[in-house]
Amino acid sequence: MAVRGHHERPRPHGEQVVIRHDLGVSHVPPTDASGRSGLNKPRTILIADDSEMMRTNIRQALERETDFENCGEATDGVEAVAKAKELTPALILLDVKMPHLNGLEVAGILRHTQPGTRITMVTMYAEELNEKLTSLFGIDAVFSKSEGVIKLIERVENLLAA
Repeated sequence: MAVRGHHERPRPHGEQVVIRHDLGVSHVPPTDASGRSGLNKPRTILIADDSEMMRTNIRQALERETDFENCGEATDGVEAVAKAKELTPALILLDVKMPHLNGLEVAGILRHTQPGTRITMVTMYAEELNEKLTSLFGIDAVFSKSEGVIKLIERVENLLAA
């Protein structure tokens, strides 16, 4: 483990870093070659959607069709941020239109607080999310709910395999 002061140097992938400042010590998780945190559980998914029916359909498809672990569910944006922090999933399936914080707001927060977590927007409004907007909020993929959960599972498998 390396100890650094105020002078920062690039760290090799996988190196755990402790940053010491006058106010305390903070740990920076190791990263992989893509710069994503190595602490995320590799096959875990958090489902964040205000529709109980949609969460159930996705959960059942994940259980039936994959070996992914559904590590949790959230019904609104605030809960999605809290559960993502607590559970550190590899991927979050995030609805755009949710109470308290919408999916874009949640994605923006998570991209800064959990850069290693993949984010897929699952929405009825996929055509409204252009490439510039998804890049701005750090969204890895957009999926239209109208395509069905089997297509969603295929996309999730491809995204986590990348």
